[in-house]
Amino acid sequence: MEISAKAVMALREQTGAGMMDCKRALQEAEGDIEKAKDLLRQRGMAKGLKREGKATGEGTVVVAAAADGSQVVMLELNCETDFVGKSDDFRGLAQSLADSALERDISDPEQVGGEDLINDAVTRLGEKIRVGRLLNWRAEAPGVITSYVHTATGRVGVLVELGLGSAPDAAGLAAAQAIGRELGMQVTALRPLCLNREQVPAEVVEREREVLRGAADMANKPPQIQDKIIDGRINKFFAENCLLEQAYARDGSKTVTEYLNEAAKAAGLAVTPRRYVRLEVGREDD
Repeated sequence: MEISAKAVMALREQTGAGMMDCKRALQEAEGDIEKAKDLLRQRGMAKGLKREGKATGEGTVVVAAAADGSQVVMLELNCETDFVGKSDDFRGLAQSLADSALERDISDPEQVGGEDLINDAVTRLGEKIRVGRLLNWRAEAPGVITSYVHTATGRVGVLVELGLGSAPDAAGLAAAQAIGRELGMQVTALRPLCLNREQVPAEVVEREREVLRGAADMANKPPQIQDKIIDGRINKFFAENCLLEQAYARDGSKTVTEYLNEAAKAAGLAVTPRRYVRLEVGREDD
């Protein structure tokens, strides 16, 4: 069948494979991009799972937080160009809207309001501006919501909820927030798929097993040997894609769980990660 250049480029961007390899894989998969990805991975021509997103524009991510960490709002404000998205004027507008959403306890981006502020900014900056996504998290007590925004770009933000053994004092709250920021930086950099392996959907694991079973180096191996090899590679998959099993970004000799246990012990806290979310401007993860 005829494969468009656009489809080939999309597959190349998502896998890093060569143009002709992408075209052949799409032809064999009859245009199904997911099947083509699997074919490329089986042939060693593509890297593992990549969570590509759909372009939704330029802009910035900001947070507004209660002082005690009980509630945090994360807001995405979109514009047309990266130049405006990085401007202090635009980011100031985003922060004003986030502060307002926190104060009024708004969870629906359609209810954020601020039309006058937005219209004034549109006039000054000469671009269309709109509120994108809005997250409003409250911590289950005892617990704390922490946030991290990648300051270099202002385009990526992470929320992390930590459960605590008891309500913390001021020092304990500061320590818990520092731990949460570390996890936020980890999520920003390494984009885990889930918090732990129990949260990975069964269909994702099964698909991964089928991809591994079809790999070239599995040919002619007995089924029981294949199963042992696949089990080992599935564990590696979990280590790469589950936050608590990932290598800690600041010290690859330990896992995130080991870092977490050490940091919590040093602070005299009982800390349990409950959930996280990563929000990046221009990318809506599948």
